[in-house]
Amino acid sequence: MRYNLFVGLLVLPLLGCGSDPAVDAGATTTGATTSTGAGGTGGAGGESPGCSPTAAPEVTDVSGTWAYRAIGSQLTQAQGLPPFQTRIVSVMLITQQQNGDAISLQGTYCDHYTEDPDAIVHAVIPDSFREALAPVTREGTFAASEGGLRYKLGPLHEVIGAALDDPAQDELPTDPADARVVDQDEDGHPGMTVQLQGLIDGSVYVAERARTELDGVAVATDRIEGRLGFVSEQSVLETDPSSLKATMAASRTYPDPEECSSTFVMVRTPDGADCAWIKERADTLFQ
Repeated sequence: MRYNLFVGLLVLPLLGCGSDPAVDAGATTTGATTSTGAGGTGGAGGESPGCSPTAAPEVTDVSGTWAYRAIGSQLTQAQGLPPFQTRIVSVMLITQQQNGDAISLQGTYCDHYTEDPDAIVHAVIPDSFREALAPVTREGTFAASEGGLRYKLGPLHEVIGAALDDPAQDELPTDPADARVVDQDEDGHPGMTVQLQGLIDGSVYVAERARTELDGVAVATDRIEGRLGFVSEQSVLETDPSSLKATMAASRTYPDPEECSSTFVMVRTPDGADCAWIKERADTLFQ
């Protein structure tokens, strides 16, 4: 799995879901922390057809097992260079139950990678990083709204590489000696490790918080599409070599202004489907 870096390390959103109207339109990098604003506000975009999906009125229950793919698009501006786009892709296996209008689900990460054709330097996400990502539990609604039933999951704050008393509000640690820092991928380094390859070689040890939401519709009995957005901040705890930490402060990351660039898709899977089943079919499953 690749994760894109050019002069400054790009933020790693764990599960980019939903649009947050309270987030500022832009985001900047300050010191060793990168913040990303809300994603696009369109419907099914990216590789999915359409941008304003229409609800299928016959769909009233979305219980079952689903393959989930979220694409969050952002732009990065490095000093003296034009901005470039990175599409951050998260793939999950989700099991959800519906009770009236209420939705509850559990999700397991199957894959997490970036599509970054214009990047010169890449960061490689080790398998140990992805395997250390905790399962996701969240709640929402599938309820009547203008235009039909809408699928909505409220805000979720996910923190990696640190243990915070208040995941939504506490500041991320910036010192690797901070007692809140967790070696989550168990590789002997603080936080979570990202490996750099290309113009810059080395390793980066980070803590991160991602706030995510979902807002979409069921377009068929076996498909849900909707708006994707995310807010994410990342603290670089240490780097190897140590000079990389200062270098990373030179870039700025912004949400992609194209409203159809950030989306999510869920596709119903057969009984017994697992992450291997999803990954084998990922090229066509979400089309």
